[in-house]
Amino acid sequence: MKEEKFWLLLSKKITGEATAEELLLLEELLQHNPEWQATLETLQEFWNSRPAVNSIDNQQKANDAYLSHVNRLKGQVLDFGNTEEVAASHIEAPVRKPFYKRLATYAVAASLIAALSLVYFLSANADHGKLATVSENPANKIMVEQGSRTKIQLPDGSQVWVNSGSTISYENFYKANTREVQLNGEAYFDVVRDPEHPFIVHTSGIDIKVLGTAFNVKAYQAESTIEATLIHGSIEVINKNRPGSPKIMLKPHEKLVYSKYPVADTRDQRAEVKPAEPDAYSITIKPLSKEIADSNIVETAWVYNKLSFEDERFEDLAHKMEKWYNLRIVIENEKLKNYRISGSFINETPEEALKELQFLVPFSYVLKNNEVRITRK
Repeated sequence: MKEEKFWLLLSKKITGEATAEELLLLEELLQHNPEWQATLETLQEFWNSRPAVNSIDNQQKANDAYLSHVNRLKGQVLDFGNTEEVAASHIEAPVRKPFYKRLATYAVAASLIAALSLVYFLSANADHGKLATVSENPANKIMVEQGSRTKIQLPDGSQVWVNSGSTISYENFYKANTREVQLNGEAYFDVVRDPEHPFIVHTSGIDIKVLGTAFNVKAYQAESTIEATLIHGSIEVINKNRPGSPKIMLKPHEKLVYSKYPVADTRDQRAEVKPAEPDAYSITIKPLSKEIADSNIVETAWVYNKLSFEDERFEDLAHKMEKWYNLRIVIENEKLKNYRISGSFINETPEEALKELQFLVPFSYVLKNNEVRITRK
């Protein structure tokens, strides 16, 4: 038990997660077990050091191997309520002298760090719940479960907030002269500017190309639309299902809505973009208010732990609440589904949120085993 506690505290110290109280406890353990001091120093050096690279080609190969290794060993992704991040770091260009001079020492240290990372991964999940997992396949894939949200850092330093029930992945982040990721779900990107390496988000219907900007993308596989909301900077949208169609440049505080299926009205609110006749794959652009703070914009409020809704059908809000709270919600009355509601939830529990909604919509509900059944009052 004492040794398990040592590994847990050691992992938190090395990864920067230890509190002052935990550091004191670790120091006390080391005083009673001085033979563990060498282990701490070895792992600290290994954690802080990275292999040298001698050429661009070797660097790229090392990048790929290191990214895969880091995502397997340090794949824990933490709750928005904390400031910790998961950094899928890449190897820096400057050549650094390797800390370890013998392969045998490297092998021992690698084994120890793998054990350390496993303990840390388990302890993080014990504290915060299982929010996200990183797959073991060659692609770097982060999957966020229903009812959870998380923040990650990409190899270039770009920050990404990933919403509930979403997956973001990349096989080789730097593809030739671009930085590319795949998204199924919703994510808010704050992209580091790098004109020589445009950043591209691939979804099932559109590709979004940027140089450096902040924007939100909502592209759940099961939903009929894909949305891209630009906060600042500029983004270029490509309709993947209409080869040769003009690219669309989005302006700050505009939202692009891409329809996967035929719609009744495809009129665009911006004169210079004129979509074709009603059809699948149509694109509509809607302006957002510039007077509202990002934390209050419906499309980006979730990044600030706020579930906002404006003139939302009760049925559509129920779908959002399912993801937000990891619930199954069944509305058994057809008339209730079409009630339109505006508001927001911040720290409400599922039951508190439902009770607040009862002031706006005449319904009764039964909440049992993560399932809500809603009927007409």
